[in-house]
Amino acid sequence: MERDALFAPYTLGDLHLKNRIVMAPLTRTRAEYLGKVPIPLMAEYYAQRAGAGLIVTEGTFVSEQAQGWYGAPGIYTEEQRAGWQRVTNAVHAAGGLIFVQLWHQGAVSHRSFFDDGQLPLGPSAVNPEQLIHVKGGRVPSEIPGAMSLPEVRQAVNDFRRAAQVARDAGFDGVQIQGGFVYLFQQFLHEVTNHRTDVYGGSSENRARLLFEALEAVLKVWPNDRVGVKAGPMMSEIGAFRATDETLRTSEYVYRRIAGYRLSHMLLMRQMADLTSTPIEHLSGDAVVHHFRRLYPGTLILNAGLDAANGARLISEGAGDLIAFGRDYIANPDLVERIRLNAPLNAPRPEYFYGNSATGYTDYPTLDQQAHGKDARQ
Repeated sequence: MERDALFAPYTLGDLHLKNRIVMAPLTRTRAEYLGKVPIPLMAEYYAQRAGAGLIVTEGTFVSEQAQGWYGAPGIYTEEQRAGWQRVTNAVHAAGGLIFVQLWHQGAVSHRSFFDDGQLPLGPSAVNPEQLIHVKGGRVPSEIPGAMSLPEVRQAVNDFRRAAQVARDAGFDGVQIQGGFVYLFQQFLHEVTNHRTDVYGGSSENRARLLFEALEAVLKVWPNDRVGVKAGPMMSEIGAFRATDETLRTSEYVYRRIAGYRLSHMLLMRQMADLTSTPIEHLSGDAVVHHFRRLYPGTLILNAGLDAANGARLISEGAGDLIAFGRDYIANPDLVERIRLNAPLNAPRPEYFYGNSATGYTDYPTLDQQAHGKDARQ
């Protein structure tokens, strides 16, 4: 069967993956407690999904300044390290491998996250025009402060420190969130980056922060334990609409990153409607094939893929690993369900974000369903 391509083992740097199935990074907001500390329930959640060849955690803040989503965890304090240690121990005990995604939301944040009511910081004083997840709901973003050069340097240092905390917490590697609408994409995107210093203007300058942060992380981790999520995929709303620069900038990033010989790049297919945009030709699988030609290293493909499509792309050589998101929310035993071509549990979107086990660790496995049990028994 074509889907057998998903079950071939894979060598990722010096790690041996038992299959080509990756659990995608998924914000779930179960750390909505003082200190942004991972809770024991999160260890259970990730361990349930250790059948994946690789797990990439939810986006995890590298500092207080990096926050911008209520309930998401951090990885910059001793308490957070200890909380994540419970997670990595649980995943390893279940036979899994786990990377943490290092996250800085930049301007996609809100003053209510900061004790002194300061504005979030971004490359320039440009409102990203996004909805921000705060306690109790969502609010519109606001005009951020423009980062000073010392604040830019601090962000780089924050990634290095978070990388060290991640290593101390027992993770198998790290992935830098370098895309979508967050800090690095804000610097890469000329609509949100109006700087006239060495971090603005040309593609090379706009990408400078991403590569400085990457090199800071590489002082802590070997290159084959570090990945990056990047590409032209944005929200296509507010300030994040594709322009004539979007593809050229992403191509520059991929070509340059190829020289670092990293663990992987995570590339999302564009799910928004690209009609009449400068990158409309990159809809669906077209973006995958385009960047495969540019990047010879390991590509993890994500967004809108089912098992059949993922296996086909691997068989075609368009990607090496397939990351599943919503399917993994509702199916802790997703690998086994794919293997048996069994029906999938339907996700319950009303519980994607929350603070309890409901819609988080209570989805049944095939075995539990066969015995008339649910995951809480």
